[in-house]
Amino acid sequence: MPELFWIDGEIVSAERAVVPATDRGLLYGDGLFETLLGLNGQVAFLNRHIARLNASAHALKIPCPLSAEELCAAVEKTVEQADEQQLYLRITLTRGVGGRPSELDAGRGRIIIWARSYQGYPQHLYENGMSATLATTRRNQHSPLCKYKTLNYLDNLLSKAETAENDADEAILLNTDGHIAEASASNLFIAVAEKLLTPPLDDGALPGIVRQVVIEIAAELGIPCAERSLLPRDLAQADEAFFTNSLMGVMPLCRFAVSAIGAGQPGPTTRRVRDSYEDILADL
Repeated sequence: MPELFWIDGEIVSAERAVVPATDRGLLYGDGLFETLLGLNGQVAFLNRHIARLNASAHALKIPCPLSAEELCAAVEKTVEQADEQQLYLRITLTRGVGGRPSELDAGRGRIIIWARSYQGYPQHLYENGMSATLATTRRNQHSPLCKYKTLNYLDNLLSKAETAENDADEAILLNTDGHIAEASASNLFIAVAEKLLTPPLDDGALPGIVRQVVIEIAAELGIPCAERSLLPRDLAQADEAFFTNSLMGVMPLCRFAVSAIGAGQPGPTTRRVRDSYEDILADL
């Protein structure tokens, strides 16, 4: 299918999807985004994504031109128009056009919804697990940028670029204290003695939607789960590990640097969590 864009109330092709060169999202990275998964005409955790977007916009004083209900309707209209079984969806909110850089009350906000066909991650990664390297880029856990999914994404992109150089699938970002924050495009969980641990938000972890869903799944399954500061050696010595994000869902991590994690294959706790997550998606 061709890529579709919802801009200013109209669904257009990529060729017609334009914004002014003076949009503050382009000039200053002054905006937010959400990445979502569309399945069989439905959108996974749409209300949670919109709630996070609105909460972030409120905190950063970015005006949103649509109500939550209107934004939900716009996403659903775009999904219906795309008419694909599986979709990559992205909602972008910028502050729009206007004002000097220091004027946070400038602009009225602009929403862009992007939809394209999505094939998903290769099945062999779920069967054999991903590998990860340690990024040289550090996450500043004291910056507001790590608390919100902003258009300032260069740290993540630079870290992701290192994976190709190190023949890995993902990169682990440390914060300025040397604790694990997250990965370049995902949150991290480790399993130790059948207990799940994940970096706390104060260590620079993004409050991921699927991260929270997994915490809820663990509670339902009776798997102890806690937020705890983690060092690289905690990951290296873990029994199991996995990544989470809205597109990959629950992805096993089986190799870190040059060593296997645990048995070097997806473990029982990872499989239990992933099976429950897949059940949720199947019920959409």
